[in-house]
Amino acid sequence: KLAVRGVVRPPFIARADMASLTLSDLGRIGLPLFAGAPMALRPAEVPPNEGGGYSGGSSSSRAPVPAAVLARAPEAAGKGGKPAPAAVAAPAAGRGAGMAGSACALGTPLIDIGANLLDPMFRGEYRGKPRHQVDLPAVMQRAAAAGVGQIMVTAGSLEEAREALALCRSAPRDGSWPELVCTVGVHPTRCGEFEAWAEGPDAYLAALLAAGQEGADGPCVAVGEFGLDYDRLQFCSKDVQLKFFERQLVELAAPLGLPLFLHCRTGEAAQDLASILEKHVARLPERPGAVHSFDGSLEDAMRFVKLGFCIGINGCSLRTQENLEVVKQLPGESIVIETDAPWCGIKATHAGHKFVRSAWDEVKKPEKWEDGKCVNGRCEPCHLRQVLEVVAGCRGEDVEALAAQTTANARRIFFRGQS
Repeated sequence: KLAVRGVVRPPFIARADMASLTLSDLGRIGLPLFAGAPMALRPAEVPPNEGGGYSGGSSSSRAPVPAAVLARAPEAAGKGGKPAPAAVAAPAAGRGAGMAGSACALGTPLIDIGANLLDPMFRGEYRGKPRHQVDLPAVMQRAAAAGVGQIMVTAGSLEEAREALALCRSAPRDGSWPELVCTVGVHPTRCGEFEAWAEGPDAYLAALLAAGQEGADGPCVAVGEFGLDYDRLQFCSKDVQLKFFERQLVELAAPLGLPLFLHCRTGEAAQDLASILEKHVARLPERPGAVHSFDGSLEDAMRFVKLGFCIGINGCSLRTQENLEVVKQLPGESIVIETDAPWCGIKATHAGHKFVRSAWDEVKKPEKWEDGKCVNGRCEPCHLRQVLEVVAGCRGEDVEALAAQTTANARRIFFRGQS
């Protein structure tokens, strides 16, 4: 028998049943194992995601289903509580399969530097309610068909860091999915976990470092998502965010020597974030990382650029004309692109939408889910192509040339040994 501790519990197995599983049971259903500290209780209220942040949901409701299980997951509840059809793998996809637009394939594989693939939406759960079957395999196959070659899975806590490592290691490597890599770190709105941890903040940090070291020669390519968020102080006070951002910078990022995947929300937060980074500039890696989901001023962006950081652009970075003006003036060698899926999609009301040329067949509501189609309002990594189109359009650049530039930038920062 195997204790509950050390096992990633998928949502279709009751917590009470975990203790009765044998090693052969675990192998049969594809559950990954990891060594680590026991779970600590997380605060009852967790922050929603409004772009560039944690997506909400309890610890147990967010556990990802490993790739080995996803393709044969049990029935999920459908509309009205009725069972949805059994999970099936997405059909074999050709280049651009499922696209409703006329965009042709790009010559350069794209890199999505930030996607929340652990989010419950990718197993059919919306606001705590099951709406359709697990469809992460189909989502990944759509991304690969759209030319996305690599995706960085973002983690926002110790538990998620372990889950992200497990997902990356269990993902197919036959070209049907993009290559998955991940981050390790604690989101600013969740820094209360350090002090709530049963064994104390030092033990939590030590466990984060151990997770990063475990994955540093493989899937783990960055420290994050961490930083400052002054827009949602109801979830974590400014003082606590500042304290544990600096501690992660010194006690996690510096020992690992990995680039940073930074969260920054509000102009005041940008000033504080830049000041702390400048204070510790000697500790930063040669290629410092990226400030993701950036929607601030050009002045703030250039302060990060001068420190060596790239600027991550997604749908939330392209909402207003002022946003587009900032993107137009960024140095090309400092731009990387991302989706922040399932959040930050490009909407028809956004200023940048006029530059979108590609589209995918979709259903209007999650409960209307159909195999091979996207869900309206749920951003996917395949939509990275739209981010590229908007950035190219507002800058007056060729899409193919910009694809090559942003991919080279992401490889330079996060993928050591690739060019």
